[in-house]
Amino acid sequence: MKIKAVLGIIAVLLYCGTALAQDDAHDGTKENIRLFQSFFEDAHVTPEPYIDGEFDYSYYDNVLEADYYTFALRMGLPLNPETELHFRLGIATLDPDGASSETSITDLYLGGRHLLMDRTTKVAAGGYVTIPTGKEEAWQDNFDAGIYTALRHPLDKGIVLTGTIGLMYTEKYDSIPGPGGFGRNNDHEATLRIGGGAIYEYTDEVNFVGEAVMESRHDYMLLTGGIDYAIDRKSSLRAALGVGVDTGAPDMRAMLSYFFLF
Repeated sequence: MKIKAVLGIIAVLLYCGTALAQDDAHDGTKENIRLFQSFFEDAHVTPEPYIDGEFDYSYYDNVLEADYYTFALRMGLPLNPETELHFRLGIATLDPDGASSETSITDLYLGGRHLLMDRTTKVAAGGYVTIPTGKEEAWQDNFDAGIYTALRHPLDKGIVLTGTIGLMYTEKYDSIPGPGGFGRNNDHEATLRIGGGAIYEYTDEVNFVGEAVMESRHDYMLLTGGIDYAIDRKSSLRAALGVGVDTGAPDMRAMLSYFFLF
């Protein structure tokens, strides 16, 4: 199942990457709609500074049993029409079954992306690092890094295909008991991250967003479906639900956010 899903996502990426001659009468690439799983690993540059207040809840009941909560702020700053810098910082709580919960500041995410192609099809490349500002007992305290490329391609009838592929150098947590919760295996691993999805415009205010993301080395695959409701030109409410289909992903994930342009 995983192999078929990966091949399907790669096929979408290859198709979109070669289909650059579409008619400009299409509905555009929905630059005002952000993805849920690949919020930063995306192919657009927001023309104005923005802030996104994010709540994320994940439930694990496979390799380990735990609830994981995150409250965070994501911010972006365009340097020019082709380049954006962004960061993320918040509070995380790990509540494992049979152990005490731990709360910590999250690791600081610092990243940026640059548009390589700004035509009907948009292509961007970017990268990030995480600064270990949090506690290990709350699944933080990691120095991770990654690079990626992403695209958006419009189809007929208000549908936009999205895709991203990148290489991450990251640590993962497992069910090893640690003080107050679960620990990590202390090994950094290079992991291929592949994501694909679609944005569908239902009305001028309502857009649906579907995504699939997998990581090659961690038995991770998560499917999500969400809705983006535009309050006005500068703000929107966003919500999504996800289901893990591999042991390294949460069994269930819920995401809520409020996005605002300055």
